[in-house]
Amino acid sequence: MHRETSSNAAQPGPIVVVESLVKRFGAFTALNDVNLRVGIGEKIVLCGPSGSGKSTLIRCINHIEKHDGGRIIVDGVELSNRLADINSVRSETGMVFQSFNLFPHLTVAENCMLAPMKVRGISQAEARDRALGLLRKVRIQDQADKYPAQLSGGQQQRVAIARALCMQPKIMLFDEPTSALDPEMVKEVLDTMVELARDGMTMVCVTHEMGFAREVADRVVFMDRGSIVEEADPETFFRAPRTERAKGFLNQIIH
Repeated sequence: MHRETSSNAAQPGPIVVVESLVKRFGAFTALNDVNLRVGIGEKIVLCGPSGSGKSTLIRCINHIEKHDGGRIIVDGVELSNRLADINSVRSETGMVFQSFNLFPHLTVAENCMLAPMKVRGISQAEARDRALGLLRKVRIQDQADKYPAQLSGGQQQRVAIARALCMQPKIMLFDEPTSALDPEMVKEVLDTMVELARDGMTMVCVTHEMGFAREVADRVVFMDRGSIVEEADPETFFRAPRTERAKGFLNQIIH
């Protein structure tokens, strides 16, 4: 696949900086001294066994989880407990979860329109135009006036992606977006994510879809037991992983 990221990647400075990050849940350390930098337009895939800290890391980047040590800087704003900083980061960061989290009482279009109207202050007409344009982008514009319960899981997840894009974020975070889907619905969501990557969006994705990682990622980051164990470009990571833990992981998931 041709990656159209060179012009973006050439811009100076990382858009996400994670330094010496620590996150604890009681006595359990979920993240221990994690360091990560994400360049503008870069596509990062986080992989590793369950419980390795991947989802916790991206949830900390969006302050869904509060970190206990270290620093997180997103687009020049350091995340602290100040509400203004949290809101500033969240307004520039789209997030797509395993579950779709759509409002069941709103139509597909209304789900996409709500945040831009409430947070960005745009008009209803502009919000609807933006929503319909992005629903077209994820190839689901014909479902705009239906309710989430009338859609398949794959369609709902594409709505969730469109909804996040309606805020015109600088970064998209994906937390295993296909893990709750039936196998036949996985491809339609991954195709949408591939197209988004081709458009130059900065993306950090937690996924076990290694085909997607090979095709889209600029860098694969392998985590285990709350730490980053290895990171490399996809060709190097899949062909010649350096650590035994990464080799064991790949042997389990690639047949």
